[in-house]
Amino acid sequence: MIDTSIIVPSLDSPWIERTLAGLRREGAPGDSVEVVVVGRDSAAQIPRDGSVRFFPTEQPLNPAAARNLAIAKARGDKLILIDADCRPLTGWLDRQRANLEHHPVAGGAVTFPRQGSRWALADNIASFHGLLADRPADSATEGPLGTLNLAIQRAAWERVGGFDEALTTSEDFDWVLRCRRAGLTTAFDPTAVVEHAAVRESRQDLERHATWYGRNFHDFARRHPQAFGTGPTWSSRRALALTAPLKAYAAAYDIYRRNPSLRDARRAFGGVVHFKRVWYRTVVATWPDHQPPPAGDSDGR
Repeated sequence: MIDTSIIVPSLDSPWIERTLAGLRREGAPGDSVEVVVVGRDSAAQIPRDGSVRFFPTEQPLNPAAARNLAIAKARGDKLILIDADCRPLTGWLDRQRANLEHHPVAGGAVTFPRQGSRWALADNIASFHGLLADRPADSATEGPLGTLNLAIQRAAWERVGGFDEALTTSEDFDWVLRCRRAGLTTAFDPTAVVEHAAVRESRQDLERHATWYGRNFHDFARRHPQAFGTGPTWSSRRALALTAPLKAYAAAYDIYRRNPSLRDARRAFGGVVHFKRVWYRTVVATWPDHQPPPAGDSDGR
């Protein structure tokens, strides 16, 4: 009897074979565990032998829509989410299944390769520093959790509802905040780890990623103004533009200060500063004329 469903959205991911191989090492699929993949697979990397439940879509779906569809097809009461550019490390599945015995929602940690392109390393640090295993375990965290490593009891999913498909980015943060508003606690387990691939290997790739996040920031911020701190630098477009270069450097410095595991990744510091600089520049450029954005920083975006 299936009690656990692993949810994987994929849009022709070149890393999906790596993800599925990692899941097989974790025993998935198995007698009580199914793997559900929704999306596109033009290169035919996903098995068609029935071992993986694959639901192809005629049109590309954003991650929120793909995950919603996959969860609708899933049969398990334990829903464990991972992305198609991630692979689980040893013990991940057992840890997340155990977490759902005690918590309605539990997020895990993220790591990434330290070798190779410094731009890919900088992009991963800027994007996922809040989920590093330096962060202590917490049974009722108020910090970020990500859908690249998230476990959800089905009862919690049904109580909160699906991911907001109108959000291009940060749909996972939106869902977690809605979950907490619904009175559900969210846990963080640094021992349940996935490795995110070195996806964006050039400066241009990093800039496009930071721009994408910055361009979509205001859509998320309008929904959750309470998620951000207060500060004079966010009082106006001009104030943010003037202080953004310093804020970018300070944010990168703080990331490294708070995460001792990044001591072997100092070569990427300039890239992290650049990511933050591009993000701030885009937020300023897309500042809405009809209303100011919420005050505060986005902590990693």
